[in-house]
Amino acid sequence: MKYRYLKAAMYSASAIVLLTMSGCLKSVPTFVDFSQTNDFVVLANAGISNFKSSNVSVNTSSTDTLLLTVTADLASATSSSAAISVTLAVDNPQIALYNAANGTKFQAFPADAFKLLSNKVTIAGGLQHYASTTIQVYQNKLDPTISYLLPISITDASGKKLSSNQNTVFFNVIGNPISGIYNWDFTRWSNPTQTGPSDGTSFTGKTTSFLPDSPTQIEVASGYYIGPRYVVSFTNMNGTLSDFKVILNPDDVTTMADAGVIVTNGPNIIKANPVTGEYIFQYTTKTRYVIDRYYK
Repeated sequence: MKYRYLKAAMYSASAIVLLTMSGCLKSVPTFVDFSQTNDFVVLANAGISNFKSSNVSVNTSSTDTLLLTVTADLASATSSSAAISVTLAVDNPQIALYNAANGTKFQAFPADAFKLLSNKVTIAGGLQHYASTTIQVYQNKLDPTISYLLPISITDASGKKLSSNQNTVFFNVIGNPISGIYNWDFTRWSNPTQTGPSDGTSFTGKTTSFLPDSPTQIEVASGYYIGPRYVVSFTNMNGTLSDFKVILNPDDVTTMADAGVIVTNGPNIIKANPVTGEYIFQYTTKTRYVIDRYYK
């Protein structure tokens, strides 16, 4: 349950790097020993085994553009190879194959939600064994309730062999039926007993987002100054949502404790109504009583 707000997120096994802040992109390819192989071309971080590491964390309320790096690697026993042109393509037929094999319901990225900046990369040859291009992902064009899959495959590598299991990168976005933008009211009392008026840190009418960890779990920040996140999970039975549970992100609980803020009760669910889109959570510390309300 890693922090999802205003941070740079990296998903890299070889050269895949995702940054959530627009305009900042770095690639850090790692050395691979190809001395025992015949010449062939693979994609970094490719294959079903790297599906999880190719997950893209999006905030659909953000206008920031995410940058994904696609890197083609030449597996060669020598450094004497000539330049190699590698052709890439969006390989949407892979979506149906993945869904059939895994019982999932991924959909293709909308055409206006991404741009592959170049469908060809050139591996220079010699000591240069990799080349990269970039995919731009426009977060606010995605529906947070839908799970998306963006398979990128090599279609040609200047006659070099292609790998049977490292030819496609499966960039994926996990949707969640309660994800999205919510109105947000926060109320805090300067005592743990909810007596007297609320204090000056309370607010109404802000907005925030429920960000998915999985199809049945989201995280959202509390308004408390130290910013603990609620982790909300539920059961989805053919579209009927029930059995809502809430905890505070364990990493945030540790941060709070280090700052001397100890949760003494909760968090508790006061309301969780997916039909009306209203969720109210409450917890108590040694010195404060806190309520967060999220609503459509």
